[in-house]
Amino acid sequence: MLAWRGSVERRGIADGVFFAWAASSVSAASLMMAKTVSPEAFWWAFGGGLAFRACVFAGLAGWVVFSRAPRPEALLLSYGFAVLGCLLIEYRRITLR
Repeated sequence: MLAWRGSVERRGIADGVFFAWAASSVSAASLMMAKTVSPEAFWWAFGGGLAFRACVFAGLAGWVVFSRAPRPEALLLSYGFAVLGCLLIEYRRITLR
């Protein structure tokens, strides 16, 4: 991140983290709602959350390709690492009991 000092790169990093947080929040909310229904619903919500995150990544990648952003790696890398971080937080906080 130290190599990305321009405003375009910083904006890409901020956008990637924001989209990862938003996708993870939707996924966590669906997990918490499904947790009260049944274990099967929980695992369906878990798989749906992963699929939703993959769709958001594909949407961001398509947006980067078609808008011809000058430095797309800042956006996509920050999204990927932020999703991994959010998954670790979810793993520690949301458990099926």
